[in-house]
Amino acid sequence: MEQTRPYGVLGEKLGHSYTPVIYRELAGLNYVKFEREPDQLEAFLRGNEWEGVNVTIPYKKAVLPYLDELSDIARRMGNVNTVTRLADGRLRGDNTDYFGFKFLLESTGVDYTDALVLVLGGDGGAGSTALKVLADLGAQAVSVNRGGEVTYADLARYAQADAIVNCTPVGMFPACPATPCSLDGFENLKAVVDIVYNPARTQIMMDAERRGIPTAGGLLMLVAQAAQAVERYTGRVLSAARIHEVCDALLATEQNIALIGMPGSGKTCVGQQLAGLLGREHIDIDHELELRLGCTCATFIEQHGEQAFRERETACLRDIAGRSRLVISSGGGVVTRQENYDLLHQNSRIVMLNRPLEELSRKNRPITARDGIERLATERMPRYRAWADDIVDSREHAKATALAVRALLPPMLEMPVADA
Repeated sequence: MEQTRPYGVLGEKLGHSYTPVIYRELAGLNYVKFEREPDQLEAFLRGNEWEGVNVTIPYKKAVLPYLDELSDIARRMGNVNTVTRLADGRLRGDNTDYFGFKFLLESTGVDYTDALVLVLGGDGGAGSTALKVLADLGAQAVSVNRGGEVTYADLARYAQADAIVNCTPVGMFPACPATPCSLDGFENLKAVVDIVYNPARTQIMMDAERRGIPTAGGLLMLVAQAAQAVERYTGRVLSAARIHEVCDALLATEQNIALIGMPGSGKTCVGQQLAGLLGREHIDIDHELELRLGCTCATFIEQHGEQAFRERETACLRDIAGRSRLVISSGGGVVTRQENYDLLHQNSRIVMLNRPLEELSRKNRPITARDGIERLATERMPRYRAWADDIVDSREHAKATALAVRALLPPMLEMPVADA
């Protein structure tokens, strides 16, 4: 008999969620949101409008009295995030967060046996999951919290740590980039794991990248726990390769495309064309700045100087670059401040547009007029190339260049206009 009842997520207040897309891609499931007040919980669970549900805050423990049995993991965790209807109609509670976090840890390739692992925010719900998984893997896990036995003030005592796991919301959009702690002094780190999945790269992950330390972000955990929920719902076992494939496609879909390059290289026109091809919003940083400044960028630089302009540019970029699914055309001088790299890199694929110097537009560009194209190229070209994930040579017109950029991008998912 064809399945007609939907799967979904049960919670009190449910905002934006990737999960409908994840379940569609993993198994073609019809997946919706079930927002219910506490006094509606029992009627919902005993009703027949759903086939299987994921359970989120504040109901992970509240559903327990209405379940007929629990998996061993759910019993150990003391809460459930997945409820399945058994063939005889009884309800079974499970916890797939355990599997998702274990999958995330193992993706780093680190052997956690006897490893010293600092779990930031270990006293929270996600932290308790991390501590149980790490204990089962044979790690020495230390819970670090704002108060209690081990606090952030004590981190220097654990400088020999092998890994750090962030289970706090620090660094999550829109308060990004931000980090729960510095990595200075941790010379033995083999992995940094963050359960935050928006932005794609949190500040602590980017700090680890600069040190050559493997990282893993929370989007992979989200997809992995969904894959095990699919198994509980349908009996279909999804491979690790499929989990990574869906995660990579979702990451590509959510990340911005940020265009960088010399002044006059066509970033605005190419960005407009690329946004049209991808069905995304286009934001030109210089145009956004002019709206905020109340004058042209050239006028502001002439009146207030380049340093003041760069400070305003960084502030503007901070407001915009943490968002998702944008095409961003940056100003030519964005690379003159290193902090702008983190702002772009946290949630963007950075593409350099490479245009011959003799073809660059010089109109209304006071810094170009002051310093000359050749000097600017000497100063900036190494940074453009170092920052770029891809470099695309300019074509005969903006649309052709945009098509060349699009051809380099990985496969993306079809996203609804308003994600359920």
